[in-house]
Amino acid sequence: MFSPDWLMALLLAMGCQVLAWLWQFKHKNADSVDLTWAGSISLIAGYYLLNSQAAITNMLLVVVFPVAWYARLTLHLWLRIDKKHEDNRYQHLRAHWSENTQAKFLLFFIFQAVLSFLFSLPAYWVLTAPAIPVVVLLVALLWGLLCMIGVSVADWQLYQFKTNPNNNGKVCDQGLWAYSRHPNYFFEWLHWWVYPLVLFPSLSFCWALIVVFIMLYFLLNLTGIPFSEQQALKSRGEAYRAYQESTNAFILWRKK
Repeated sequence: MFSPDWLMALLLAMGCQVLAWLWQFKHKNADSVDLTWAGSISLIAGYYLLNSQAAITNMLLVVVFPVAWYARLTLHLWLRIDKKHEDNRYQHLRAHWSENTQAKFLLFFIFQAVLSFLFSLPAYWVLTAPAIPVVVLLVALLWGLLCMIGVSVADWQLYQFKTNPNNNGKVCDQGLWAYSRHPNYFFEWLHWWVYPLVLFPSLSFCWALIVVFIMLYFLLNLTGIPFSEQQALKSRGEAYRAYQESTNAFILWRKK
């Protein structure tokens, strides 16, 4: 059922992305879209919280997932932004969109706002669901904490590898990256199972499950792995191709 809060949430996400687009226009750097995508999910969930009369267990879950989760990701992306060097993905789009570039970027940013709204819906469903039993909450928090540790370790290992000048042009295949080409995406996706877990008795369970698999589709086929690997092949060539042949793309597993 449609909620008036959804309209405000969508407007919040669109407003944030328009500001991000203006920043992109000034700096010729579209990296701001990723930062704003993550930040909007955290912001919308916070808005839902402020307007909620939910049980304390439900509110606590939303404070951790997605508010704190995406606040962490927003900070991580903020620290990575380099005003002087746009991510290769967006350089490629800028070259491809040689005509009406800024109008196309605006539509792209607005589309990301819609995605932020979509992926913030589980927070709304949690806050409008029956009270989460304490045992279920503890299981969900433990599961999410393990995912948080996994994604943080993956990000830290990649950062350590990239900041070592001896690794220029090399492929990171150390730590978790020896068992998956994208362990950060893997743990990001795993944490989405928190929502079906806590919503299982409610009518929103099926919707939360659909969102889990929409996220998986985006990671595997659209904005996640395909773009990352295209750029890695361009910059690292045969070294990355060999990495693809020996290492699983998503799920952590032993080398082939």
